[in-house]
Amino acid sequence: MIKIVADSQIPNIEGKLTEFFADEYLLEYFEYVELTSKYLRDVDALLVRSTIKVDKELCDHSPIKFVGSATAGIDHLDTKYMNDRDIAWGHAPGCNAASVTHYVMAAIGELIQEGLFNHKKSVGILGYGNIGKRLYQILSALNIPVYAHDPFLRYPFLVEIDKILACDLITIHVPYSTEGSHPTRELINISHAKDLKDKILINTSRGGVVSEALVMESQDLIYIADVWLNEPAPSPAVIQKAFIATPHIAGYSIEGKLNGASMIAMECAKVFKCIKESNSLESHSIEWPHGLENIVRDMHAFGFPLALFKSELDLRSISNTLKSISATNLHNGYIDLRVNHSPRHDFNTYSFKEIEDIDESINLAFFDSFKNL
Repeated sequence: MIKIVADSQIPNIEGKLTEFFADEYLLEYFEYVELTSKYLRDVDALLVRSTIKVDKELCDHSPIKFVGSATAGIDHLDTKYMNDRDIAWGHAPGCNAASVTHYVMAAIGELIQEGLFNHKKSVGILGYGNIGKRLYQILSALNIPVYAHDPFLRYPFLVEIDKILACDLITIHVPYSTEGSHPTRELINISHAKDLKDKILINTSRGGVVSEALVMESQDLIYIADVWLNEPAPSPAVIQKAFIATPHIAGYSIEGKLNGASMIAMECAKVFKCIKESNSLESHSIEWPHGLENIVRDMHAFGFPLALFKSELDLRSISNTLKSISATNLHNGYIDLRVNHSPRHDFNTYSFKEIEDIDESINLAFFDSFKNL
């Protein structure tokens, strides 16, 4: 029987394993603060989140055959070690792309509400992957000037990084890397101080992609961040300096987590050659519960649907809570906020088909386009 050990915070992982596994398996859970190498002495598969560093120290005395991370990023996985040991591994690229898109749009909504941004200002996107593409599409649909840069792609509409740095708002969606032709460690750094004067910078990628020295030294940069160096014990000073600071919850939606669980459960079943046939990831629309008239109001007032993104993700409130935690308790408080983040749906989970009944001038095609994000 295949023995699987999984992080207890991966939602419905047992249901997803049952959905995809044709063979019997034994599932045990662990709390991420408890996991040590002794848990893996007789384990075939390990399913984790980004809170676990999977490396030689953890796995070297285990017969483990597969490691799956229910996350888009993999900087917590020592893939070289696993490849050298012939340990199969997988992750969930794009699982929370809509969730992070929701976060960035909610951040833009906060800026609009506070008079710091409007739909005539420009947005530059660093990274045209799963998240960057979605942001580009939705911002374009709102007629907000938007540009994207990705050195690994050759689409004709992509621009050089200088054009991105010239935008009013810059949002970062790249993996963390220290090697290769385009490493992203401190991609945005002190050398960009002049470029970022009176600009807005949003970081939902990884803490090390933006130099926190730049953030601290800048007097005129509006910094919004969900990721930090040394998580879950980030710098209290940087937290306080940020315009909005949140505890790495941008991808923490119901759909994002379930997508991640589905993707690694499917990959695990494939590795052990016991996958059931005719299984696929499915999505279902649900009715918008927060009042369509609020979205209509915002579209007329701002040209931007603030309520669509803020109703289930109040970034200002989350930021105020994080900033209120004392420096001595920040480590535990950060973890608590992350673990206890209120469940939320992605914006594109909802149906908006009745919005035309409220106002025929609303472009329903804009809302229908969410289904393709």
